[in-house]
Amino acid sequence: MHIRTRYAAILALAAAGALAMAGIAIAATTSTFSFSFSPDKVPRKSYKAGALKTNLETTYTNPGNSNPGGAVERTQIFLDKNWKIDPKAAKKCSANQLSGQTMAGAMAACKKAKVGSGTATATANGAFTINGCVLLFNGKPKNKKPTLQVFTRVQANNPSNISCSDPSTNNQGNTTILLTGVLKDASGKYGKVLDVNHITNAAAFPLEIFKTKIKKGSYIKARCKSSNKTWNMQTTWTYNNGAKHTEKETQKCKVA
Repeated sequence: MHIRTRYAAILALAAAGALAMAGIAIAATTSTFSFSFSPDKVPRKSYKAGALKTNLETTYTNPGNSNPGGAVERTQIFLDKNWKIDPKAAKKCSANQLSGQTMAGAMAACKKAKVGSGTATATANGAFTINGCVLLFNGKPKNKKPTLQVFTRVQANNPSNISCSDPSTNNQGNTTILLTGVLKDASGKYGKVLDVNHITNAAAFPLEIFKTKIKKGSYIKARCKSSNKTWNMQTTWTYNNGAKHTEKETQKCKVA
């Protein structure tokens, strides 16, 4: 009888542990992304200017910069080896010119360096959603590497209402988040990686959604050279507890 009782207890503990682990798996922070490059019909050897849309999304079960796993600390976006970023295609803007600015102020200081725009959301640690507008500027080199200044203007109170229209005259929002992405060499399927680090130092609340479009003359361009006529992107997120997550996506291209 004692053996049966002890065996049942062991089974119960094992089942409880399995359920707990399943709960942790279900409750884990998750990140996904999608992308599209246009036009998808480009030359095989030479490069054609275009536009890159990306959508990065993260969901948290216990959001907060001080909560382990509750915020993204670093994002590394790997770009296909048959894409090119040309920093000479736009003027360059420093972080000092953008820090603390409204959208109108950022445009007044760096309009000719603007290479993209978009929208973003953050979570006020689960209390409500913070909405924001994104402006992307060609940055000045850091350690001789090209940079992208990721300027986000948000309305950090509830209700969080903000319009992203007409940034040159738009003074909406009450908080500016400024991140710097460094464009580094990559390998394999990828030619470059945009490395955005120390996110929680700049963003008081965990970032959830980043939807952007990069388009500025020949700033970004592509060719369709791979034998499988496929473009590749990869995003790696590092959370504030050191955990990492990687997603890979592809898009077919056509030879013009």
